[in-house]
Amino acid sequence: MEFEALDPVTAYRQAVNPFRHDVITLKQWPELFTGADGLHVTGPGGRRFLDMLAQHGGATLGHRHPRVVRALTEVLRSGSPFLVPLGVPSASGVLAVRLCRLAGGALERAYFCTGGAEAVENAMKFAMAATGRQGFVAFGEGFHGFTPGTLPLAGHDYWRRPVPHWTPPGHHRVPFGDVAALEKVLAAGDVAAVFVEPVQGLGGARAWDPAALREVADRCRAHGTLLVCDEILTGIGRTGRWFGFQHSGVEPDLVTVSKGLSGGIVPVAAVLMTEPVHRSVYKSVASAYIHNSTFEGHLLGMTAGLTVLDVIEEENLLERAERIGSLLRSGLEGLVAEDIGVREVRGLGLLLGVRIEGLTAPDAPDGAAACVDLLIERGVLLESAAHAQSWLRLTPPLTLDEESVAVFIAALRDSALALAARR
Repeated sequence: MEFEALDPVTAYRQAVNPFRHDVITLKQWPELFTGADGLHVTGPGGRRFLDMLAQHGGATLGHRHPRVVRALTEVLRSGSPFLVPLGVPSASGVLAVRLCRLAGGALERAYFCTGGAEAVENAMKFAMAATGRQGFVAFGEGFHGFTPGTLPLAGHDYWRRPVPHWTPPGHHRVPFGDVAALEKVLAAGDVAAVFVEPVQGLGGARAWDPAALREVADRCRAHGTLLVCDEILTGIGRTGRWFGFQHSGVEPDLVTVSKGLSGGIVPVAAVLMTEPVHRSVYKSVASAYIHNSTFEGHLLGMTAGLTVLDVIEEENLLERAERIGSLLRSGLEGLVAEDIGVREVRGLGLLLGVRIEGLTAPDAPDGAAACVDLLIERGVLLESAAHAQSWLRLTPPLTLDEESVAVFIAALRDSALALAARR
């Protein structure tokens, strides 16, 4: 066919996003990756890179985990319908029960969709139905998606540049951790839900203090406001627990989850919620179809999610995330002690942030940006945190091993020394 002869990079520039490719070219990053397995991706000339980014945390089990690939292949060959026009999807109930049991508390229902922002928007709809209110609160430096419904919740104005006028009435952002500011907003009595990430990914792996998060939950209950824990990044084992909120002991009314369920292969997301919240939309037989979508409970997504849960349980990856996360943190803290420009470490489990001293000023973001480039030169992939750009954001697969931690620490040390020579 004519289209098969198109060069993929040329076609991307032509029809997708030429400016993104301009950045890649300017930075001299790899243009096209041709392979992926486990902790590594393969770039031009067959060069392998240690992936400490894991597609923003989406490749939870690493790339092309054999159990997930095998399960999806079996489904593809089985003859089972991927989408069910009228009947009950064969796997969504099983995945829903497992997720609710793992989340615990009063979370007893699940609604499935295909992506993180979609899950957040669905959580907003359920919260409005349950409370009769239209206001929402999110915290500074947080992130909840790029879609119009989620964009007003973003904790940085950069994402709103295309539509700076788009902020619906009743949407509020309060400073991270500022419970007093939250109390003032909630006192008006018009907030349907407060959205919180137990660890802010784009905020540079900034984790909530457990006591402060419990106070947020108490303030929500006192004002009849729902608490939504956005676990798109933190959920499904990344922090060493199934869900990040479990470190603090809070009981949210809704939980959004996505990346971790995908196996890094199939788009899937879910909103977990209490029975009263669920009943605010699905009230009776008359409203049984009042909220649904084409790909709700699609078989590939449900299979990926169930297989990911199996692998995490059978391979003890929660314990591993804590253990390897502690080893990684210890190595990073060792670099901090060397006083070579690695200044601070924070986060939980395998969601960590590393602050890099700037080149032009101590807090300037140019140090972290240059460090990313140097690490890529040394065969390691990661990014700086978009809302805290002097921080590197680490979201490696839960299958990260001791050898790879040593490789990363050595590469970061070498990069930090190279930066120190420039200052």
